Amino acid sequence: MRTFNKIRNELERQFLEMLQFNINVPSSVYAKYYFDLRSLAEDNELTFPAEPLSKERAKKLEAMSRVFEDKITAEFLKNGIKKWSSLDNISSSTIARKSIAILS
Repeated sequence: MRTFNKIRNELERQFLEMLQFNINVPSSVYAKYYFDLRSLAEDNELTFPAEPLSKERAKKLEAMSRVFEDKITAEFLKNGIKKWSSLDNISSSTIARKSIAILS
């Protein structure tokens, strides 16, 4: 039984790699981004095919999400509401950053 479980786990790992599923990402984080991207695509009348996301399509969705984020930030600033920001937008010349962490 123990050997069977090891073989099954290895087969699952290889299957996920073949699907190009990043096994280092927690499923909750993966699902969150999947549904966020799906909603963003639907809001902008884009189809969201049941196939892996291409780099070109990912860049387009990321650009649209940045535009939306900038719009929200401008609204917050206009209304005097402070918004927390991550260090992702700070250049490396301004501050030394060692790693990027994803918190879910």
